[in-house]
Amino acid sequence: MIFYFSGTGNSRHAAEFLAGLNGEIVDMAGALREGKLSYMVKNGESVGFVFPVYCGSVGDPIVEFVQKLELKNAGYVYAVITCGAGMGAAGGYLAKLLKVRGITLDNAYPLVMPDNALLYYNIKKASECGEALRSAENQLDQISSRINRREKAQIKGGTKGAIFRKIYLMMLSTKKFCVTDKCIGCGKCESVCPVGAVSLKDGKPVWVKDKCAKCTGCINRCPVQAIQYGKATEKRSRYVYPDLK
Repeated sequence: MIFYFSGTGNSRHAAEFLAGLNGEIVDMAGALREGKLSYMVKNGESVGFVFPVYCGSVGDPIVEFVQKLELKNAGYVYAVITCGAGMGAAGGYLAKLLKVRGITLDNAYPLVMPDNALLYYNIKKASECGEALRSAENQLDQISSRINRREKAQIKGGTKGAIFRKIYLMMLSTKKFCVTDKCIGCGKCESVCPVGAVSLKDGKPVWVKDKCAKCTGCINRCPVQAIQYGKATEKRSRYVYPDLK
């Protein structure tokens, strides 16, 4: 079983890859909305957590899910943390969260994939990321082999992860999100928001919550690039994993 969170498709792809043809994947944001927080796996089954790094730590939907999670019979617990360069202290912070739930995180693997953080700097389009995406597939092959061998590691960084998370929590305001007259009222932004921060009003998106998860799903997945985050993003590229529907 693999629990995943994904804003623009990288972590979803990783979860699907690691699950193979028959493995079960669970969207953490969806599970939170539906109140599905108790899971019993077969004795000794591996359980994975796949999600992006946020400011060197762990984002809100993942934290909320883990804090409420009831998990039984897991034999090997691992994390695969997607990132543009490195996973920072996200593994250590997740280990700290899981420990409170009586779960030991056996290993945390960074998975370098194309960046989607256009809110803060320019990024590459998916069409420009061929080499990086091919590299990610090779990384996933290696990670899959290590998971199958049930490799374990001492995971540090819980304290540093808590510090990084405080920085993340300072960056969640939705005030700078806006929509241009390019908007076609398709509702994609509303449907992909994992925390219900976007709602369509009179055919246009409105940010109805003061804060969101900053997953960048709404701005990156808008089919006509009508959503902006201040003026800087008007000239920045968008990124969505190529096979994401």
